[in-house]
Formats: sequence, C-alpha cells, structure tokens
Amino acid sequence: MTDKKTSDEKDIPTVSPQDYFKARFIKLIKDLGENAKDNPEIVWLIGSLAGSILEDANRTSWASFKADLSQEAYSRLLASFQKQGNELAAKGNHKAAYAIETLAISTIAPTMKDKHIVEGNKLLDQMVDDAVAFYRKHPATSADVN
Repeated sequence: MTDKKTSDEKDIPTVSPQDYFKARFIKLIKDLGENAKDNPEIVWLIGSLAGSILEDANRTSWASFKADLSQEAYSRLLASFQKQGNELAAKGNHKAAYAIETLAISTIAPTMKDKHIVEGNKLLDQMVDDAVAFYRKHPATSADVN
C-alpha cells in the first residue's frame, strides 16, 4: 500500500477537529432551537440526564457544574457519554443517544476558543437548564410527556 493520494483524494478538503466541532455545535443549537418545542421527549431526556448529574454533583446549574469539573472528571464524563451514547445508538435508542450527545457537546464547548461557540454555549447552557426545569415539572417517564 502506498501513501500517495489519488487525484480525487487531493481534491477533498480536510476539516480540522475544531471546525468539525463548530459545525456540529451550530447544527445542534439550530436543531434544538427549531425542534425542541415539537419534541418534548427529547427535552425531557436531556433534562433527566442533566438533572441527575446536577443532583449527584450538588450543583444548581449546568454551567456551574461544567466550570467546576477537574480535568480528570471532565475526561471521565466524556468517556462515559461516549460509551453510553454509542451503546444507546447501537440499540436504536436514538433519542437518548441524542440527549447524551447534547450534553457531551455542551461539556466540550467551553474548551473551544471560538467566539461563536463561546456565545452559543451560553444559550446551550440555558437550554439544558430549561430542560432540567421541564424534567422536574414532569418527573414521570419520557413516554408520559408525548
């Protein structure tokens, strides 16, 4: 096998991890903004997961929770999100996997230096806190919120 690129491969632009994250972040914010009101189950799932994490960490807001994470806790949390999200997606539970992905993206966002992500993350943190409030108002099951 050679390391030479074919002429087709030379024309494929590469995307940096930061640019990929920014595109995914923007897509998530847009999706939540446009579709959350039509899908209370997603909001409930995000709120349920974030609410459980906040209770375990004895925090009242998603932003304060993230700000207090040590590097070790940050790494463990992202590894847990990745493992659980992949398992849920493999089982076809895409809504729960989406909720985990939302919290993972929100957790990663403060590490980015892009001014658009910094500003958008404030909005995402508020969306997560709103989802927690929704979950606490409707603590039954996700099937009950549809």
